[in-house]
Amino acid sequence: MRPAYARRLSLALAVLAAVLFVPPHAARASDHADTPQLVSIGRHDARITDLFAFTSGDRLVLILNTNPAIPGSVVEYAWSADLKIQIAIDNDSPVSFSDANANATFGGTIVNPAGIEEDITFDIDVFKGAPRLKVKGIRGDYKKDIRFFAGLRDDPFIRGPQIGKNVAAMVIDLPLAAVIDDSSTLLLWGTSRVDDIVQTAEFVGRSLRSQLPAFLALNDFHPSQHQSELGLAPDVIIYDTNLPALFPNGRLLTDDVIDLVGVPAILASDAPFPSANDVPFLAGFPYLAPPHLP
Repeated sequence: MRPAYARRLSLALAVLAAVLFVPPHAARASDHADTPQLVSIGRHDARITDLFAFTSGDRLVLILNTNPAIPGSVVEYAWSADLKIQIAIDNDSPVSFSDANANATFGGTIVNPAGIEEDITFDIDVFKGAPRLKVKGIRGDYKKDIRFFAGLRDDPFIRGPQIGKNVAAMVIDLPLAAVIDDSSTLLLWGTSRVDDIVQTAEFVGRSLRSQLPAFLALNDFHPSQHQSELGLAPDVIIYDTNLPALFPNGRLLTDDVIDLVGVPAILASDAPFPSANDVPFLAGFPYLAPPHLP
């Protein structure tokens, strides 16, 4: 049986606080600021900020947010035609829960990291100025029951500097049964890229991972290569859907990952030290709080 969540979180605090000390400028948020080229060319719209995975009733909710640099004057968000976003799910890679340290840090241990692959993909591109969703890997009878939202929303990252900020949000909500195979455990990650511009891929998996200086190279490899090429645990969300979502098992909108992981440099710069989001989240779709408007 898997250890209690309280034990996981206490272990996470002890283990990660010791190894993830970074200067305050190096990790501005959950997955912000880890692709300098995107910043240098002004393509903030391709910069991933957060990935969330949780259930609402019998439905799986996936949320991927981008663009930490939206001006406060923006009322309608304009999507770039060359932006490509993908959320991927591996629904059949075995995961072990016998290592308490790995459970606390990553949500479990992937038995065969080299075997990670996309069984289900949600691809978002822009057609005639509007985002559209293409889904592969689930049965057609489930596709009609997918809900999709794309637009401006409040930044859900629970941290002082994000108070009053907005992000470009993509929300997917579908029956959990549509993605479950033989196992209840899912591996999830997201990517973004700008067409025709080299080395602009952005990667997100587990929060507070790929954007830290020691782990920036994770962005350059598929998660199946993270262990073989870098000697690091694959940067994916591990989510056992038989258990309630609670970081690092999935990630809820209300999970304050800064406090849960305890990165000293970020905690020190977190004033005014929020303990909850600055705007209440919605109980239903699209779950994120409405945007701050001028």
